[in-house]
Amino acid sequence: MSGYLFAHFTGEKKGEEQVYFALSRDGLFWKDMNEGRPVLTSDRGEKGARDPFLIRDTRRKKYYLIATDLRIEAGKGWKVAQEEGSPYLLVWESEDLIHWSEERMCKIAPEGAGCVWAPEAIFDEERGAFLVFWASKIQLSGEDRAKHRIFASYTKDFVDFSEPFVFLERDEDVIDTTIFVSEGKYYRISKDETTSRLIFEVADSLTGVYTELPSDFLAALAGVEGPECYRLPDGRWCLIADRFKAGKGYMPIYIEDLQSGSFVAAEEEEFDFGRSTKRHGGVLPLTDEEYRAVWEALHEDDQVLEGLYADPDLVQFGDTFYLYPTTDGFTNWSGSEFSVFSSKDGRHFENRGKILDLASEDVPWAVGYAWAPCIAEKNGNYYFYFCGKREDGKSCIGVAKAESPLGPFLAEKEPLLTPELLLECQHKAAAVIDPSVYWEGEDCYLVFGNCEPFLVKLTEDMLHIEPESLTWFAGAVDFRESMIITKREGIYHFTWSCDDTGSENYHVNYGTSDCLTGPIRFEGCILEKKGESLGTGHHSILKLDGKDEYRIAYHRFGTPLKKYKEGKGFHREVCMAELTFGEDGKMQKVKIR
Repeated sequence: MSGYLFAHFTGEKKGEEQVYFALSRDGLFWKDMNEGRPVLTSDRGEKGARDPFLIRDTRRKKYYLIATDLRIEAGKGWKVAQEEGSPYLLVWESEDLIHWSEERMCKIAPEGAGCVWAPEAIFDEERGAFLVFWASKIQLSGEDRAKHRIFASYTKDFVDFSEPFVFLERDEDVIDTTIFVSEGKYYRISKDETTSRLIFEVADSLTGVYTELPSDFLAALAGVEGPECYRLPDGRWCLIADRFKAGKGYMPIYIEDLQSGSFVAAEEEEFDFGRSTKRHGGVLPLTDEEYRAVWEALHEDDQVLEGLYADPDLVQFGDTFYLYPTTDGFTNWSGSEFSVFSSKDGRHFENRGKILDLASEDVPWAVGYAWAPCIAEKNGNYYFYFCGKREDGKSCIGVAKAESPLGPFLAEKEPLLTPELLLECQHKAAAVIDPSVYWEGEDCYLVFGNCEPFLVKLTEDMLHIEPESLTWFAGAVDFRESMIITKREGIYHFTWSCDDTGSENYHVNYGTSDCLTGPIRFEGCILEKKGESLGTGHHSILKLDGKDEYRIAYHRFGTPLKKYKEGKGFHREVCMAELTFGEDGKMQKVKIR
């Protein structure tokens, strides 16, 4: 498994008792999907959906989502919810986790039951059917009061259900039960409703006799409910519990040896459940294909590439958009590979694979540190400009050529731009990095530099430069790196990154000029941090073919921010936003989400 999907609700205010989704690669750091809006809503029964649970049907190649038919926001109160609540189970089904059927209501409660709460399911291999179990409050014959028990029923299709039977009961109320399997044993965790503590048990068979596994940690853990347990990528089990009494949402609790009962709470900095508070839900482990499909369909903030990438060059060739980024996540920016991503709609990008490796024989002059690429097309050929370091540690700019924007690219044996070449032209920069392409008619230029910005014209073959054309720009206030030139209605618009890429204040400044070579008139900042969008910068700007519409691609610190305790400057992710111009013809500040 390569990720996790968390279905949950968020609270008891208007609209919060519906089904929300969050995604995680590691099961600890989560991102809200669908811009934090519900993915599924119930318009039937109580018109609310709580305690959603996801399960995969491998035989029918379907997924089911089951939930409690309940809406406390309606104002009837908890007494009515327990004693006169819905006897129905809410069911949605899907073939891809993206497109879901309308909800259906299945009556599963035994006669006289006051509610159907927190349904879950597990496949019973012996019966060839799903065991569905839930909490119902009921007073049985010979009893002087009603209490919550866990009832169960079998189904093969979540349409027809067998007669319910008592699956778990205690002297007092019990609700919120989850079951998982490990090494042939069945583990069950339930909430003691009278103490709001969790009870941990094990059995040799699904419907067999369960024996409690003592746990000092769980015995002391009060005010929790909605337990779920799944395996983390590192092999540990992760029990998550909803801290409902404290109003803090879920917390992870680790355990390596299930038989030991030795749980350890995660430190607060070791997890992040996203922007919204997560209330009682279910976690479904995903394959990489499933994860990517859900992410592409439901991820709606500015991030466009899943994973760690930076320095994006956004281009359009024909009817296809391409992104060429730095591969990020390596200490001190030491990654060596470049990949390309493509998209037909300019929003959902697919990784098309590696196109160059600076640590291999692909680039004879470089040893690694593959940074800040850009690309240009001329006469059906594609020219890929990139940064790399030589053995002496000096950064240079190289070029590679291909007959397709997807490669394969063949790099020139020597770099195109070097520190020595700048010195020969009586110029000096802190580093020869960050190329970007600018076309003026039939002439193609590279803009580059670190702490000092330069422009140089490329030769007809796009593989060399004209040294006599090298120009330094005046007026780029606080210039650090990554200058982009955009021409619109006769005005040259210059944008560049300021501060350090490891700083949360990394941002993009803006200036204009009537001449390609400047001087630049400083206009202000057009892209800066907002909320979790910290370290926003190193961008590219694309004018859509045939339209007066523009997109800006940029990077920010990887989110959730808590996930990267150190080195946020080399744990970055690629985002995209609309870039607009005002009535005065100048760029407007970028609105980021």
